[in-house]
Amino acid sequence: MLMSIFRFVVSLCMMFATYLADGATNLKIATISPDGSSWMKLLREGGRAVELATDGRVKFKFYPGGVKGDDQTVLKLMRVGQLHGGIVTTGVFNQIYPDVQVYNLPMHFRTPQEIDGVRAILDPVLMRGLEDAGFVCFGIAEVGMAYAMGKKRATSIAGARRLRVWTPQGDEAAMRTLVAFGITPIPSSIANVLPGLQTGLFDTITSPPVAAVALQWHTQLRYVLDLPLMYVYGLFVVSATQFDRLSETDQTTVRSIMADVVRQADRKNRADDVATFDVLLAQGIQLLTPSDDERREWRRVGEEAAEEWVDRGIVSRGLYQRFQSALEAQR
Repeated sequence: MLMSIFRFVVSLCMMFATYLADGATNLKIATISPDGSSWMKLLREGGRAVELATDGRVKFKFYPGGVKGDDQTVLKLMRVGQLHGGIVTTGVFNQIYPDVQVYNLPMHFRTPQEIDGVRAILDPVLMRGLEDAGFVCFGIAEVGMAYAMGKKRATSIAGARRLRVWTPQGDEAAMRTLVAFGITPIPSSIANVLPGLQTGLFDTITSPPVAAVALQWHTQLRYVLDLPLMYVYGLFVVSATQFDRLSETDQTTVRSIMADVVRQADRKNRADDVATFDVLLAQGIQLLTPSDDERREWRRVGEEAAEEWVDRGIVSRGLYQRFQSALEAQR
């Protein structure tokens, strides 16, 4: 009982701390993106634009580089009012709005054109779903296609089963995907990936190149499998409860400016990810090319993994069917 009262008092204090002495609303946003990254530059530009457009009534304070913890921790801090939003990946919503993970379905997207076509149809659906779950979403930003990268050679599923593969802690979709491939995942927080690679706890990760470089994971890797496994993307969300405290005029202003920030980041991230893949190869990481038979096997098991996602409720059957229809329309 005393602990419950304590938590309530802390949350109440944090809520009042949101309002600055000058009467402005200070929105506290956390991300694992490193300070100085293109994401952070765009976010800070957007924050300055919001402050100017609202005559100082709304201000953003950003916490980059994971200083507030990983995505799961950011969501917990949002719930108690210590943070008001974050740029997070989809796995944190697996118990809140699991359908937002639909683009993560393994081995489905093959080209950027397919991604753009499907997202044009389903992005508004996913953003409405997040709002219904209590989160205002300013947009979805591409991180990139995730590739298997590791210290050991492996091009086949059989070879991958012998590896020590990291997966994000609490990300059920990622864990179920690895299990479907017959791979035993080793869950851990993002903060533990670099030391885990250094000590041998993991020898393989699945990540977009741009994330692997930004977080310095690439310094411990020797190989990358030339097979895009999963589309990874981030969501810029804020608590609807907090956002609703703004005036309607300020809400419209913030939505407009931050939605434009996310659109810019979406385009920039794709270009950065493509360029970073080339940087990895230039730095000596070896590209492994699977045979045609191995590639077909990866795709076949990927389809089976998608069915398991649906059977386990990771993605609803209705949305999966809409996703499949939208994808087929691009081919």
